[in-house]
Amino acid sequence: MANLRMTVIGGGSVGLCVAASFAQAGADVCLMVREAQVGPLSQQPITVTGMLGECRLDRGRITIEDAAKPSEISRDCDVLVVTTKAFDVAAVLQPFAEAPRPRSVLLMQNGLGCDEITREVMGNDTPVFSSAMMIGMQRDGIGQVSVNAHASPVWIGSMLDDEPSAAQSMLEYAERGFLPLVHEPEIQKTIYSKVLFNTCMNPTGALIGRTYGELLENEYSRALIVNLADETLRVYAASAGLHFADNGQHYVDEILSPLVFPRAVAHRSSMVQDIENGRLTEIDFLNGAIVKMGRDVGIDTPFHQSIVLMIHAREKV
Repeated sequence: MANLRMTVIGGGSVGLCVAASFAQAGADVCLMVREAQVGPLSQQPITVTGMLGECRLDRGRITIEDAAKPSEISRDCDVLVVTTKAFDVAAVLQPFAEAPRPRSVLLMQNGLGCDEITREVMGNDTPVFSSAMMIGMQRDGIGQVSVNAHASPVWIGSMLDDEPSAAQSMLEYAERGFLPLVHEPEIQKTIYSKVLFNTCMNPTGALIGRTYGELLENEYSRALIVNLADETLRVYAASAGLHFADNGQHYVDEILSPLVFPRAVAHRSSMVQDIENGRLTEIDFLNGAIVKMGRDVGIDTPFHQSIVLMIHAREKV
């Protein structure tokens, strides 16, 4: 049987980690990055260290290509993994919408809405899988990633009711690598839970510049997180019938804090890093999505609305 052929779009920490894990498992992996990264990444090993173990892949084990000019081989893959920011998904998928094209797509973004964007670009014949990941990664160099938080495997499933058998080969290969992937039939509930976490912690950390643990230890940032959680919980209950906690205080005290301490106490969210490096954030797909959902069901979300405005004000691009 031929090896799994995987193309990964994005040379950030998640893209490097996914590419390394599947290459270690024996898949034929092509990593698509910005043109300026192609040369440096091609000339050195890719290493992953930290809470998922140690992995080193010598140069040549992963094919490196310019994401703006995907080859026919990279397009003709079994799985296309998209690890770019949510606001880039539509653009990076465009070159893969024409034949030859991927047999399936795995999305690895924060927030809500990328599955619908992907279906619109790729059409109804390409199975689309979304993911929820509670693993903290940081890129330490052009080909170096450290994992500093690990609270769950990568949960994957289709928000669009695509047949789960299309992901079977990917899941089997994942068992041989270091990055754990698990099929989750109730992926909507899992992703909504992750979005609840992210809308509380990521923008608060980006505004204040603190780790997850520091955010929860400070009475003022903790109070902001409680109010954000309370709004999200009320929106979820009205829009999707989901009940993760009685209220924001219950969520922060009984669910969020035990999750963060001690497994992710030192983690700084990617949104913190984006703000510090002058990059756009995924705020519109996170807190902005809660604002939209709230508007659709008639629930006010003033804390989310304010934090969306403040994050946009901090963005330098």
